[in-house]
Amino acid sequence: MVDIEQNSAAYEKNRPVAIKFRDNMVWVTLADGRVIGNPLDWHPWLAQAKPEQLINVEMDVFSIFWPDLEEGLDVEGMLQGMQPMLNPDATAKAAQAK
Repeated sequence: MVDIEQNSAAYEKNRPVAIKFRDNMVWVTLADGRVIGNPLDWHPWLAQAKPEQLINVEMDVFSIFWPDLEEGLDVEGMLQGMQPMLNPDATAKAAQAK
């Protein structure tokens, strides 16, 4: 089991601190200044979301979550370049909200 409190420094550098959408990409700035990104095609639920849905965002040590979309990004997966599995429910919900 990982104890974040005892190893907080190991996780702090990968903590998301900002997010931007530009050039058909989602860009995440990490606490240590690195910027990582994924194509929005990998996250159709984000690409289809309304601006007001994108503004309501929560960031924690491991992820970024959009409560209005009931979906999020996994920072570790982004660091590893892993394309996430699509959640058809989240994509459909974002499309209906448009």
